[in-house]
Amino acid sequence: MNNNENYDKKGFYMILYTLAAVFLLIAFGISILNSGGGESDNSVDIEEEAAPVDKSNVEKLTTEVTAETTTSDSAEAQTEAITRRALDSAPAAAARENAELSLFDDSQEMIWPVSGQIVMDYSVETGIFDRTLEQYRTNDSICISAPMGTDVMAASDGTVVGITKDKIDGVTVELDHGNGWRTTYSQLQDAPAVSEGQAVYRGDVIGKVGKPTGYSSALDCHLDFSVFKDDVATDPKLILAQLDE
Repeated sequence: MNNNENYDKKGFYMILYTLAAVFLLIAFGISILNSGGGESDNSVDIEEEAAPVDKSNVEKLTTEVTAETTTSDSAEAQTEAITRRALDSAPAAAARENAELSLFDDSQEMIWPVSGQIVMDYSVETGIFDRTLEQYRTNDSICISAPMGTDVMAASDGTVVGITKDKIDGVTVELDHGNGWRTTYSQLQDAPAVSEGQAVYRGDVIGKVGKPTGYSSALDCHLDFSVFKDDVATDPKLILAQLDE
């Protein structure tokens, strides 16, 4: 009996151990499977989470390219707008007019800025009597008699390069005609009809004859007109159209 009981107990424990071992193996296998399945799920989750990130990156790059293109288009549009505004501005309009001006040369003639008699002639080599100063002096211009308020015209196409006023010549407008030619118009009324930098054409009114200054009062109202070539005074009568034309 004791041997049988011992055998039965041993058999029982063997079966119990075997079952326990089987259960442990099954549990271990399940644990491994669960662990593998979890990694697989996590991997899928990572991939699923990574996909939106990648798409986001792609969208960001696309957005940057689009923004760059838009910026470029915008800059080009702004440049065109600025150019249009510049071309429509007064200085640009004057520049366009300047480009169309006819440069004066030795083959041309200037028109008389006013119509009248010469009351003091050009003379740079010998002295000429000045009735106001009551003395002889040289004169690099011609003084043309004209009533106060008479329109003074540009002798040729040019650009206004100076407007000055002093006690000797009064108000003076200076025009540059290109090729080294310049003309000045003095003894004008205040507020000339032109402004510095403005393009003017032959015959355009640039001002009006004013009251003579105290340094030429004996000549009565007149225009003091000078012509220069390369900054050297030239007899205006040699450049002006003949009076009988």
